[in-house]
Amino acid sequence: MMMKHAKYKSLSVLLFFLLLLLSTQIKAQNKQNNAYTNAFEFGLYHSFNLTSIIGTFPDINTANIAQETNLTSPRLTFDLGMTVNYYIDHRFSLQFDALYTYNGGHFISTRYIYNEVGRIEHSEWFTYSMSYFQFPFALVFYPTEQLYLSGGAYAGTLIHSQKYYHWFESGSQPIKDINSFDYGLQVGFGFNLSIVKIGFQYSYGLADIINNSSYNLHHSDYKFVVRWKFFSDIRKNK
Repeated sequence: MMMKHAKYKSLSVLLFFLLLLLSTQIKAQNKQNNAYTNAFEFGLYHSFNLTSIIGTFPDINTANIAQETNLTSPRLTFDLGMTVNYYIDHRFSLQFDALYTYNGGHFISTRYIYNEVGRIEHSEWFTYSMSYFQFPFALVFYPTEQLYLSGGAYAGTLIHSQKYYHWFESGSQPIKDINSFDYGLQVGFGFNLSIVKIGFQYSYGLADIINNSSYNLHHSDYKFVVRWKFFSDIRKNK
């Protein structure tokens, strides 16, 4: 009987310590989760981009002339700006950026002229270069504390645009009929660390770049993004 009583006493002590450990873990988890609720982060945004313009230029097809224009390579550009992150809780946040961003792409336009001698081919290489003030926003989901997935949109206003010619036809001119407003969608993923958020992002422009029905051109950008957290409520609350 004494042995049975000692056994029940040992089980009761073990159960007490398990419940105490569980309670401590729950309190610690709640404290960590509360550190995120309504927390703000401010910092510097910069990125390295591969920017392209996808779609179609107007082709020329007549009895003796044909012309086509194609993208040859993306531009290597960068963005610079500020970022703000507002945490709804430890799983979701709203992310806002204010950026100066560069876009564009490298192209070749080839014209074929047919006559009684044969075919004459003339190629023209050029670059579309644009810069915008851009304002992206996204809903960010954190499956774990260190991993994030994001999806959202952006809007931007044109600052500068230029068409640069290559090779023997050096020089430049403004891009004709360019749309001064741009907007689109963006998705991303990456790693969320204590002082920095590092990730990859893709954005696609929904607005036509050229206000001319014979063109069908849109921005398409791949970005490696770094967001430095100069201020963080989460670091302070933890």
